[in-house]
Amino acid sequence: MGDAIIKVKNSSYARYEELLLRRDDVKKKAFQYGVEYNRTFGELILKVFEKKIECIRKKKTVEYCQSFKNHGKNVDLAGLQTYLERQLADYEKRLKAMVEENEAAKSAGTVTETELLQIKRIYRRMVKKIHPDINPLTNTNEELKGLWQRLVIAYECNELKELKETEVLINALMAKLDMGVMEIEIPDIDTKIKELEGEIDNILNTDPYQYRYLLEDETAVAEKKKALEDEFKEYEEYSNKLEEMLDSLLGYGMTFTFMMN
Repeated sequence: MGDAIIKVKNSSYARYEELLLRRDDVKKKAFQYGVEYNRTFGELILKVFEKKIECIRKKKTVEYCQSFKNHGKNVDLAGLQTYLERQLADYEKRLKAMVEENEAAKSAGTVTETELLQIKRIYRRMVKKIHPDINPLTNTNEELKGLWQRLVIAYECNELKELKETEVLINALMAKLDMGVMEIEIPDIDTKIKELEGEIDNILNTDPYQYRYLLEDETAVAEKKKALEDEFKEYEEYSNKLEEMLDSLLGYGMTFTFMMN
């Protein structure tokens, strides 16, 4: 049956369901605040981090070349490149992730209040039917589990069209499975209620949810942007000093090609 009849045995079930919805709601909001934070500051943060990597690369190059100078040798170019790749591998991975997050934030769309209300209603309907903490079948049936995961992603990303299509697929599968009457009893429900309350509190008091207070303050946003610009200038000045040190080493008679991604 598409609209399964649910019988609840736990007296605390209403509170449990309320907290499940509340937890998922604040998780979604935290995700959206993270997207907005990247949309607002991502380009600047990326610019600063790229300049930081440039400084690290130059500093490591200076150190490497200085060691050769101390021994009166010419620089091993192949060794230098291998050394830099090893030293900067983690930074490059982080940079790649930052670029991807920044691109995702820029491409993320916006939704109206009416659409947000529709999204919340659809999600609430589906939670009552197939949330894995409520319906055991979602944990055992791979097709239902996949649809639940698809639903969660659509909900977090505010994709109304995807959410509507997934609801249709879920209802069709539930009818195919002939789920009928479901009796729900949540083991250790009071303990799980406390765990949910703790999880909600943690989300509300950490980033990215906490970004909301910065994003809602125009003065704070402007100050954050200025701080990032100032940080970029500091790295730029340091990069120039490192360049001078490299020039000095070249003046010593060393010959090498300084490679930078």
